[in-house]
Amino acid sequence: MSFAILLPSQQNKYPNLILTALKEIIMLNQVISNTPIYVWAILGFLAFRGIKASADRELTVRSVMIIPLVMLALSVQGILSGFGADPLVLAAWLATMTAGVAVSWSMVSDKNVRILAEKGTVFYRGSWGPLVMMMSIFVMKYVVNVALHVDPALHSNMSFAVITTALFGLFNGLFLGKMLRVLIMCKQAMSSSAVFASAAKV
Repeated sequence: MSFAILLPSQQNKYPNLILTALKEIIMLNQVISNTPIYVWAILGFLAFRGIKASADRELTVRSVMIIPLVMLALSVQGILSGFGADPLVLAAWLATMTAGVAVSWSMVSDKNVRILAEKGTVFYRGSWGPLVMMMSIFVMKYVVNVALHVDPALHSNMSFAVITTALFGLFNGLFLGKMLRVLIMCKQAMSSSAVFASAAKV
């Protein structure tokens, strides 16, 4: 029969892991319990809109702008409160947002968006993409806020700031590109409809 001999460092390994896990659980519980109620209200609103976006639907032109502008506001608020108006940070945000706009703009087609000029609405094909993007922005903003609270030094960590704002910019661009393309399509469709209506009267 043989007996394993544990070195002191090995004997302390597992209790230390347990203590670390307990500390992290306690800290996570404190973070969640101290989160303002309005944050959970925003999460509920975004989840509701995202789930609705999974089904085919018709939206007014005004409704088309709600989520992209809400996401933009959340990102701007997170960037300014976390890192300030640093030129490099803003440049990273604008650069990736421009790329996101280009990608999202090119993905809009008659297969997923149709302008119903006679009704003044926009038909959207259902997709889980909006929910995924909204949750991604919310979770990222939440995690960044927690990280900045736990380690205030990250406020001045340029690498962390640039990576974070670049991701915010990319998601913002994906929302804004689709919105801008749809608004232009609406304007063109409404103009054509008005021209046809005038011609019919003549």
